[in-house]
This record gives sequence, structure tokens and C-alpha cells, in this order.
Amino acid sequence: MNNFVDIWYGPVLSEEEGDDLWLLLSEQEQLKAKQFLRPELQNKYISIRARLRKILSSYLNIDPQKLIINIAKHGKPFIKDCPLAFNLSHSKNHFVVAVSNCGEVGVDVEEDRKRADLSGLVDKCFAEPERKYWYSLSESQRISMFYHFWVRKEAFVKATGRGIALGLDQCVIDVDDLTAFITIPDDYGHASDWKIIDLSLAENSFAALVSQAVTYDFKQIVVK
Repeated sequence: MNNFVDIWYGPVLSEEEGDDLWLLLSEQEQLKAKQFLRPELQNKYISIRARLRKILSSYLNIDPQKLIINIAKHGKPFIKDCPLAFNLSHSKNHFVVAVSNCGEVGVDVEEDRKRADLSGLVDKCFAEPERKYWYSLSESQRISMFYHFWVRKEAFVKATGRGIALGLDQCVIDVDDLTAFITIPDDYGHASDWKIIDLSLAENSFAALVSQAVTYDFKQIVVK
């Protein structure tokens, strides 16, 4: 089998489908779903987890409800003794799942929206070269470029399995080549061991995939 990384993207399912999707969840997922006090958040959690299970089952030829999805030390989901790595992100009413057979992957999607605290986040989460570049931009450019950087950083820390605790300022993006890192933490190899792919998923959204820098077939799959 050739190396591949597949991207699955679509809307979170509607509330009307909740009963059927509930049956696909594990007992632990059902317990977590019951902890949501707001019905719309509960339905969103059920829908996303069921979608993930259906997607993974299509590769593994296992019934979705029979998949045993474990959680690693820092919160990244995985399936024991499985050849696939995967990652999940969602924002508002859209979700994205990355599935790979050639190393760890991370994915992040964010809706484009104005934020009053962009400068504070840049000062806290961007490295010095990134901050210098961002502050050199016009006001009209800063919002979109913030998200271009943000989804890349989030995707990298998710690929490592550490999440934000790793420190978003520890993975430094090349401002002259937004598909590459300049530096990353030593525990995760060299910056050249990883690559970034922009994902064009929907209007008013930003998304990125971070994967091992190997050759693979890349495909985006829209889920209705």
C-alpha cells in the first residue's frame, strides 16, 4: 500500500440524527456526552465522535462501535496496534479528520473572526521572528495572517501529541515559506522532518495539516 494522508471534512451532523449516532459511541463517550448541560453541545460531541468512528472504520473494516479508541498521556487519541495515525479538529459547525499510514499527523481548523486580543496572543504564542513579521503587516492583513500561523502551530503540537502544553512559541514557522518550520523542540527531530500543507476547506475558515516530511498520496474527502 502506498503512503497516504487523507483529509475528511464536513459539517457537524444535525440534531435529528443524534439517536442513531449515539449507538456508535463507546460507553465512556456516552458518559461524557451526558455531562454536557447544553443540548447543542451534547449533540455536537456525539456527532463528531460518531463521524470519527465511521471514518476510521472505513479503513479498518471494523464496526464503528467496536473500535477501541485510547487516549495517550497528553490527550491524543489513538488505536492500539493500529497502522493508522489520525487527528481531529472542529470549529463551529465544521469538522476535519486527518488519517495517515505514514507517521503522526496534526490538523487544525479555525473560523475567521475578529478578535480583540490578537496582539496579546501574538506576544504570548509567536516566536520573535514571527512577531516581527506580523507587526510589520497592515491592519487589514493581520487577522488572516494570524490564523495562517495559528492553525500551523496548533497542527504541529497536536501531531506531537503534546498539545498547547508544548508551547506554541516553540515551533517557529518560516515567514518566507509558510510550508516549513525553522525550529522545533529537540524531542521531535529536525524542523525539516515535518511539513505543512494548507487546507482549502470552506469560505471564512483557515486550516492546516502538519505531517512527517515523507512522500505520500494526499486526498481531501468532503463528507455530506
